[in-house]
Amino acid sequence: MTFFKYLRDHLLSLLSILLSVTFIESILFLDPRVKFQTGTLIYSWIIAVLFSFLGLIFAYLRKRSWYELLDNYEEDLSKELHGASNNEQKFIQEKINNIALEYRNELTELYQNQHDQQEYTESWVHDIKVPLAALKLSQDSELDKALIDEEIDQIDYLVDQALYFARLNNFSNDYLIQEQDLNNIVKSAIRTNKRLFISKRIGINIDVTDEKVLTDEKWLSFILNQIITNSLKYTDQGGKIEIFTTNSNNNIELHIKDNGVGIADKDISRVFNKGFTGDNGRKSGSRSTGIGLYLVKKMIDKLGHKIEIKSAMESGTETIITFLDLPYYQQ
Repeated sequence: MTFFKYLRDHLLSLLSILLSVTFIESILFLDPRVKFQTGTLIYSWIIAVLFSFLGLIFAYLRKRSWYELLDNYEEDLSKELHGASNNEQKFIQEKINNIALEYRNELTELYQNQHDQQEYTESWVHDIKVPLAALKLSQDSELDKALIDEEIDQIDYLVDQALYFARLNNFSNDYLIQEQDLNNIVKSAIRTNKRLFISKRIGINIDVTDEKVLTDEKWLSFILNQIITNSLKYTDQGGKIEIFTTNSNNNIELHIKDNGVGIADKDISRVFNKGFTGDNGRKSGSRSTGIGLYLVKKMIDKLGHKIEIKSAMESGTETIITFLDLPYYQQ
């Protein structure tokens, strides 16, 4: 901010002062009862103009250091602006700091999303090489069709996971909350994993309410598929999975319970962390990426549901999804 720009911004104030002085002196000059010399009036008018101009210079000098801070602040938005000395500057400073903070938060989130996307893409490419290699091998040998189908299912699973991971940041443009038949969504998720149920001879008991729940069918289907896939992955041959609903304070709770290996107490609080596989993922030899439950938690939060996992080693795992009762939705 140069002085001439400052002067131009305050030109109206300067003109107002000069017009006021001119008006007062004109009244004094025209009043027959007041005896003023013309020279005195001109001299006093010049003095008023000079003082007004000097006042603007003094005010500019007081603010110049703050203007310099503003100029330098453009080069480093990582710090808060400071140095305001009056109420006007403090007001502007507060607004700038709020805008800069919002900008920094958005920039940090953008960098984090890009990092997550790159990290996940590298992991996904690595994971999908295994089923692709198996399918390529099947061209040169007579592999069991069931094994081939299992690898195809794994590719479908990874492709769906990548698709929903990419859509997560644009969730608001891709979902529609409506009353949905929970029973049908659960059965559809079971059919999606039927080959693994059959190959591992895992039994399934279903007792799901016919009541409607408020959710998005597509996103809930993906959530259930992730949870059921995990239950199948960590349940031994001949195991059992139960899927049932209960009602608590008018909220419908969906339980997915298995009798698999369970989760260690120290890992329970971290199962929703991105990339966390725990002892089970490291010991089982399964292709665990630690992305599935991370996506589940993100989607559950965006849909307005709640999720809880209860587990104990060698006693199985129970996942509970709570669909909150929203009476205002029906009014």
